[in-house]
Amino acid sequence: MSGTDTVYTFESRTGIWVPASELPIPNRAMNFGDGLFETMVFDGDRIRFFDFHLDRLQLGMDTLKIGGFSTDFAKLNHWLKDEFSGKPLRIRWNVFRSGSGTYTPQTNESVQTLHIQDFVASPLVKAQAAFAEGVQLYPTAWSACKTLNALPYILAAQERVERNLDELILQNYLGKVAEASSANIFWRRGKKVFTPGLACGCIGGVGRRAILEKIPRLVTQGIFGTNELLSAEQVWVSNASGISYLEKIDSLEFSTEPWEPLLEIFE
Repeated sequence: MSGTDTVYTFESRTGIWVPASELPIPNRAMNFGDGLFETMVFDGDRIRFFDFHLDRLQLGMDTLKIGGFSTDFAKLNHWLKDEFSGKPLRIRWNVFRSGSGTYTPQTNESVQTLHIQDFVASPLVKAQAAFAEGVQLYPTAWSACKTLNALPYILAAQERVERNLDELILQNYLGKVAEASSANIFWRRGKKVFTPGLACGCIGGVGRRAILEKIPRLVTQGIFGTNELLSAEQVWVSNASGISYLEKIDSLEFSTEPWEPLLEIFE
């Protein structure tokens, strides 16, 4: 498999995935960002945390009033195993509203595409992080979902590169810690772990949910200022790809020794 995405589209008539030779242009994903996506890790045998991805996708489709979610969605795991057994892959699953038109949808039916690439794991340590200067997040009814309107994260990625950073920490419009540029953020003091609540505008990440379910009694979700984060012993970011510990935020240093309660979550 090359570095270029291999793209499939779902044929609702036959119920099978086929190589995508073309997609209708224009479409509502292109015109309005009217859809959702899930970025998933296939380990060669199964999609990691697939039930969590399905739950978030269904929540997003319900929130945006996109139809078509069904038990057939769960068959994707079996199809990938049949087609790509033994190959670790990064799977991007797009689900967007069918049709084009204006802001008012003509239909709530959905279109699905898969973009498949080789999987590259998250680095265990990210050496240098800082707070974003040009991007703020705003909580909405859909901010916990992964919508196709990802401009804040595109701008954050550009700022991270321009500032020669390994990670960028985003705040919301009130100056409270929200998340990282493409991951949720956690920090630890002793055995007490903290992470921003969804009301801060962060995405309800799959890796975030896995951590919350593994150590629920140790984690406090809430609204936190930057000083509360900077007083931590250890800081890490997580998404479906895994955990990365932050070594430095600006000039402050943090422990990057893997914390035992987090081991094996992403294996």
